[in-house]
Amino acid sequence: MNNTEPEPALKTPRAEFGVYLREYRIAAGRRQKEIAAMLGWSVSKISMVERGQRAADEDFARAADTALGAEGGLLARWRETVEHSSRWPVWLARLAEIEQEAATLRLWQPLIVPGMLQTPEYARAIFRGKPATTPEEVEQNVAARMERQRVLQRDNGPTVWVILDEVVLNRPIGSEAVMAEQMAHLAVLDEHPRINVRVLPHNSWLTTGLQGAFVLADGPGMPDMAYLESITLSQITADSGRVREIKSRYEMLHNEALPRRASLQLIGKMEEQWTT
Repeated sequence: MNNTEPEPALKTPRAEFGVYLREYRIAAGRRQKEIAAMLGWSVSKISMVERGQRAADEDFARAADTALGAEGGLLARWRETVEHSSRWPVWLARLAEIEQEAATLRLWQPLIVPGMLQTPEYARAIFRGKPATTPEEVEQNVAARMERQRVLQRDNGPTVWVILDEVVLNRPIGSEAVMAEQMAHLAVLDEHPRINVRVLPHNSWLTTGLQGAFVLADGPGMPDMAYLESITLSQITADSGRVREIKSRYEMLHNEALPRRASLQLIGKMEEQWTT
């Protein structure tokens, strides 16, 4: 059966169920408005669940399963995603959703390469550093991080501006080989038309970003938002005053960062140093 409806991205647990719902609906040969009419729901509700913009509860999943003749299959998928969601902190699930919706992301990172730009081995080394983390949990976390990165390859993905403190290029994570690969990956990413990586040099003497990493996000249909990173209490805010303050900090960092070409040259130099 030909289908011209846009396919929602699979990123977060509730978006994961949305993809399953859409697959079962298409397999049953039903359109969104047909299912909505059968169950007395609005078309917008069906659409929002399929796009991962609205969570589905058990009653929703059970009714949809019956309407689509899924014989318990869709309900089982819902239970899987509920179990999956228990492994996602609330802020992380929301951050992944914001990354999907945003037109522009501005990242500042004074300590490590941001998750959206990490190689699997670099991410693996980061996750291994968390106390009491099992190998299975490490691999689950790496897989989730790589899945989040797929937004960068979408045709309508966000434009991403990244500022890294120079110390990020020097801090050993994993091994020399891991660092060399990560530096090469940053250089490749910067060739992407929507990704720009810049480095804040040691000699800038700027203290504006020492308080911690952050992400600024904006896009149509969403308020300007900021994600503030800490060890145990990362948070997302749309408070206009706080977002405005963080934007001011980003502008100061951007003004002091090396130009794009000089940043790439420094990244290339660090790749060579980690390789030798």
